[in-house]
Amino acid sequence: MSTPHSRTFATVQSRVRRPTVPTRVAVRGAILLLALALPFCFGGYGLYVAASGGLMAVGAMALTVLSGSAGLPSLGTAAFLAIGAFSSGILATELHLGLGSAVLVSIVLGFATGALVAVLTLRVSGLYLAVGTLALQHVVSIVATDLDLKLTYASGFMLDAPRIAGVAIDSPWRWWAFTAILIGAVFALFSWLQRGHVGREWALLRAEPTAAAALGVSSVRARLTVFALTSAVIAASGAIDGYRLGNVQATGYSLHVAVTYLTVVALGGAGRLSGAIVASYVVVVLPDAIAAALRAVGIDATSHLAGIDNMLLGAILVIALLDGPKRIARALRRAPSDDGRHA
Repeated sequence: MSTPHSRTFATVQSRVRRPTVPTRVAVRGAILLLALALPFCFGGYGLYVAASGGLMAVGAMALTVLSGSAGLPSLGTAAFLAIGAFSSGILATELHLGLGSAVLVSIVLGFATGALVAVLTLRVSGLYLAVGTLALQHVVSIVATDLDLKLTYASGFMLDAPRIAGVAIDSPWRWWAFTAILIGAVFALFSWLQRGHVGREWALLRAEPTAAAALGVSSVRARLTVFALTSAVIAASGAIDGYRLGNVQATGYSLHVAVTYLTVVALGGAGRLSGAIVASYVVVVLPDAIAAALRAVGIDATSHLAGIDNMLLGAILVIALLDGPKRIARALRRAPSDDGRHA
């Protein structure tokens, strides 16, 4: 039976559980400021990891939209990164053009290549689509290796620190500041798309392709849009990362890189932008953290555990594909209620 006291308690409880909008904004703002400031606490290494993981997060957000929101698995991430990075290398060394030109060219090339892949794979999905993008990876790898040999004699394209509005991005903290802006811009772009009409079309095509066709949603247009857009973003991140690294070589864009990005998406949750950001930093930081822990107990990870990063990557991918993070979260949520029943 409902009483005035129970209704009042329920009202108060609901208000406690639902923070006001200003409170949520304040909490999120505090978390954001903490995340921006945290790398400075660890000096140069922290800023290096922040920029490295941040640029990975930019590409991972694009991939999670493609694979998660639209349901189109891809193993071509490394290929699009290579397109962007080699655009930077060739434009800088052969034409003496800077980062801005490289980003624009990489966006155009990534967009066109992504649209071409979408057209060539219109009739396939799932595993067959992933194999199709793997073919792209193979082709781009051959072309990149050939360019590397002919233009640099396999020494790689050497890139100087880029300049933006007359300011040289030549220090770890400047790279982190630049990367943080990129993360915010890409997050805002994809959040807006996911909430809008285009994002609803992608989600409907992934979940109910037959119903989508009945409602007049064009699968061709949706595929072209999501493939071209996400490929352009990944290529742009590759162009920027080439400048951050200072050297662009074909060996840096192998299938291993594509699997790493796939692991990030699986760990962060398909279609979840914030999950892609967090998972990117987990994948970047975890090998160094494990190696440091081993050194603390007297084990030289370099000599005794060669390939520890690959083993960790495989373990993370398996756990993510087995829905490990969600299982752990459900177990933690059930724990208090289970204790209450046993009591």
